Amino acid sequence: MMLIRSHKLSGAIAGFLSVAMVVTILPWSAIPVSAAVDTPTKVLLFPAADNSGGDVADLAEMTTNRIYAALEGVVGMEVVEFERWSPLVRRALSEGRLLPVHMEVGVGDVAGTIGVGHSLGVDAVLLATVNSVNLQMPPRRISITLAGQYYLVSPNYNEAAGQPVGDPQPEKAFTVTGTSRPRANYTGSDRPLVREALEDAATKFMQVMGGTPVSQVVTEHIQPRKTSKWKVLGPVILLGLAGLLISKSGGGGERLSTAGEPPTDLGIEVDENAIRLSWVTPVTALDLQRYQIERSVNGGGWDGIDYGHCGPLRTDWPDYDVDAGNRYRYHIRAVYTNQIVSEWVDFNAVDFTGS
Repeated sequence: MMLIRSHKLSGAIAGFLSVAMVVTILPWSAIPVSAAVDTPTKVLLFPAADNSGGDVADLAEMTTNRIYAALEGVVGMEVVEFERWSPLVRRALSEGRLLPVHMEVGVGDVAGTIGVGHSLGVDAVLLATVNSVNLQMPPRRISITLAGQYYLVSPNYNEAAGQPVGDPQPEKAFTVTGTSRPRANYTGSDRPLVREALEDAATKFMQVMGGTPVSQVVTEHIQPRKTSKWKVLGPVILLGLAGLLISKSGGGGERLSTAGEPPTDLGIEVDENAIRLSWVTPVTALDLQRYQIERSVNGGGWDGIDYGHCGPLRTDWPDYDVDAGNRYRYHIRAVYTNQIVSEWVDFNAVDFTGS
């Protein structure tokens, strides 16, 4: 040991041994997907359906966004949302592999979703339905029942006939229930409780998709998980060791920031149908998870227009929910996989005149 310590390469050797030790003892969930799985399963997530019969505004869209954000934590899975502005879908439309009529395919047409999945070259399609939204009191709480169906494309597609099989069979079909935390004296809007219950349901949805049997998914509200010390210390140690190796070896070059950098070079354009935002991906050593976007109308408060499905590969966002005569402001921030969030950065305010 004394000989090793005295050797001029001791720093590098110790560094490599430390990295090997840390990687060995890190929990599987702390290892990046790219390191754990060479080829992730590409899953096409269709917009969720709201069959609850309730009056929760935008519940289907909220559900889709929450599920998308939750599934980003599933190791070995690459989730793509089926929406017109997805690069994968846009390319298929431009090449004629998809027609505009295919954009109407949804949860109620399983064979149609498998056909679209085959055209897009994905491995599986994922369908989700909100079955019920229930208010329980006292104490006051909301519960949301969410059903999922996961179909592998290849076994459910007849290549010879060039169409999906007559009776597609799901690889997984399950139901989970999310709940908000009970509030004994709460008298405000149900909207925050709905969001909380939906997030809880999406987390359980993610657990099942990650391999946890439905019977083992807890039925009560999932409390925020305490971050393992290794999930916090692991990346810090690895980054520190990497810096040590570079400094000891005399390696040069600019070092990437380990701070939560926001998007840069913000752009905003107005056409007759929408306001279009654009930005440049932040330069950082951290792993980007998604972007969050909020807007303000005519000087009012900030409201979220995206809850998670603006993934790390996107550098643009169209807002079609705009009305002539209104003035709009937007801001955006980056969310990283280690729970670091950047500061908000603002786009220029614009007036929408419409067509």
